[in-house]
Amino acid sequence: MKIKTLKYAAAVMVLGTIGVTAVSAHSMSTGNADADKRITMMKELGMHMKKIAAVAKGEAKYSAALKKDAAGISEISAAMPDLFPEGSGGEKTRSKPEIWSDAAGFDKAVKDFQMAAAGLVAAVESGDQGQIGAALGATGKTCGGCHKPYRKPEH
Repeated sequence: MKIKTLKYAAAVMVLGTIGVTAVSAHSMSTGNADADKRITMMKELGMHMKKIAAVAKGEAKYSAALKKDAAGISEISAAMPDLFPEGSGGEKTRSKPEIWSDAAGFDKAVKDFQMAAAGLVAAVESGDQGQIGAALGATGKTCGGCHKPYRKPEH
């Protein structure tokens, strides 16, 4: 039980960082329509994850509305390959050139996120707080697994 709690706490910490970073670091336009669309989608992703995290932590009660948040995460994961077209990086974005130079690695990271998002949808549909927390942790892990190699640090 303690190991499960520690994993859950680590996942919540990662997801909290994702949500705060998504909202604060990307509040200005980059002048690049593709990058701006991506930033908007990442903000939305962070907000969906934050709502699910509140239920997983016991700060909010489960409701059927949470299914929309899980579906939103899944939809964003499906759109992820199209959110990073060649040339949408640049100085005003946090996207590293490795997204395009290591396309195979980036594609694998996106597929991992898509699989985790599908698991999160199933967990949220179950309504079980433990399953939701575990699936949220797995989803957050894939986010962090992509951020480390493919996202520049915040300035």
